Amino acid sequence: MRVRALAISYNQVAVFLSTLKEPFNNWTDLHVKQGFAWRPGSVSFATLEEVGLVDVEVVRQPVDTQSSDAERIIVVPFEVDDSGRVEIASIADSEPISLPPGNYRLTFEHGHKHGGMWCRFSFEPVPIIVPAEIVKADAGLAPSKPLIMEAHPA
Repeated sequence: MRVRALAISYNQVAVFLSTLKEPFNNWTDLHVKQGFAWRPGSVSFATLEEVGLVDVEVVRQPVDTQSSDAERIIVVPFEVDDSGRVEIASIADSEPISLPPGNYRLTFEHGHKHGGMWCRFSFEPVPIIVPAEIVKADAGLAPSKPLIMEAHPA
């Protein structure tokens, strides 16, 4: 499902529960190096460009293959609460989606196409919480080990 193009600012696109009062995350230097800032109910992903439009696609099932056009692929756990209300957002723009409550393996794929940015969020239901991993890193990432899985509200 294509959501639409979101206006990106501050190098980030986020996925969060709509019920959070402070949905965006503060970034430390370590978060920047790994390309995401995560806490329960909220994850912000660094985009390849600081500002611009990003064409967003949301997939609500397992994805058998990752896009060969992706420059960056990051997987994180994501739990949807009983409200089922989630948002895909930038600082300036937001799009609500609905998902069944439960645990998900959230895959963020990101790249450039036709002179602009794109990203795909794949929500794969899983029975247990999955570990975060950087599946594909571009030159802008230099993650430490282990990945930082603690962020604070912005």
